Amino acid sequence: MKFSKWLIAALCATGLLFGAEAFAARDKKPENEYPNATRQEPKPDMSQSDQRDLNKAADLVNENKGAEAQPLIEKVIEKSRSKYAQSFAHQLLGQVYYDQDKSDQAIAEYQKALETNGLPNPGHFQVLYLVAQLQLQDEKYTEALASIDQWEKLTGKQSADELALKANAYYRTDKYQEAIDTMKKALSMAEKPNDSWNQILMASYFELGQYDQAAQMVQAQLAKDPTNKKLVNQLATIYIQADKLPQALQVMADAKAKGLVSTSDDYLQLAKLYANADKPKDAAATMREGFEKGVVTPSYESYKLLGDVCNQAEEDACAIEGYSKASPLAKDGNVDYQLGYLLYYSNKSADAVEAMTRAISRGGLRQEGEAYLLRGDAENDLDRTSAAMADWQKAAGYPSTKTMAEQRMKAVKGGTKLKRPAKK
Repeated sequence: MKFSKWLIAALCATGLLFGAEAFAARDKKPENEYPNATRQEPKPDMSQSDQRDLNKAADLVNENKGAEAQPLIEKVIEKSRSKYAQSFAHQLLGQVYYDQDKSDQAIAEYQKALETNGLPNPGHFQVLYLVAQLQLQDEKYTEALASIDQWEKLTGKQSADELALKANAYYRTDKYQEAIDTMKKALSMAEKPNDSWNQILMASYFELGQYDQAAQMVQAQLAKDPTNKKLVNQLATIYIQADKLPQALQVMADAKAKGLVSTSDDYLQLAKLYANADKPKDAAATMREGFEKGVVTPSYESYKLLGDVCNQAEEDACAIEGYSKASPLAKDGNVDYQLGYLLYYSNKSADAVEAMTRAISRGGLRQEGEAYLLRGDAENDLDRTSAAMADWQKAAGYPSTKTMAEQRMKAVKGGTKLKRPAKK
């Protein structure tokens, strides 16, 4: 954000003397931009030697030759008796440091320019405003607020840009109501507000849980720019946070119809919203489309979601595919449990045993007793009775599967051929 080159030009135009012609030009007084200023404006004067050095230094700085300008600037700072020359020299040195990405040193020099108190009002106020901008940029939000308050006090005015800067600082310091009030005033004063101002206002509403106000703002912006994907995602997020999932689903479904659902996150969010709305077939179709188009990023989350929504939609082959791809990426055995369950009921008992074995080995199971019970069923289906009895014996050690496991063991010991239990 290299805005301070503008400041040098402004200060030169409003303060620095350039010889006899400048004195003549001063007879034509420009319009006073700060008629209510509370600062006592100093009289700008300096020696011809200071004028010469500072003029040359300013030219060099504007030509990105800060290293050449610095000795001239430091000479004025060290030797000049003029507060005007001293202030301007510190301001120039601040620019040199800023161009070198030495933000802290730049701010320190700008503040010395203010403390020396030698610049005319327009220049002094511009430097103070710049300090506030830099402090905000450097995440020194409390200091930025103090600088903005001082600017308002000294200038005796407020402006849309200054209020927007202040609202931004309030937002960054978690003073969301102050940010709202200040930004609304800035917006009311601006002919063409910056888009970022609305974003700060919307975010402040969001942080305070005022989701209706935030949604209204985004809806108004979408009415003017209906294909703005960033706004679409913001509105969906607001509705999700407000627990208005049907509205969020409608926003994303409409966005998909307009071709705005185009990233992996978009597809995952839409699928989750469909699933939450008890529309698993739509969720499954969304995930399959995302993978087929190569848009959805392969990951544990995306594969598991594919498995989950296809499972809910009773599309077992699709669910098995999703869980199978999620399995190598899993940190616990829960996906393998789901996979083993589906494989067993798809008459793939050998594969089911392998999946359940991985599930038990990986651990972290929410249904550990059920895993042993189901692996026992699969082993029994393969006529491996001893292995089945061992798993059922373990399942009997869990309250949730104790009765079922004991019933199975009793039946097998009595010579009864077990039928495949009904799929839950």
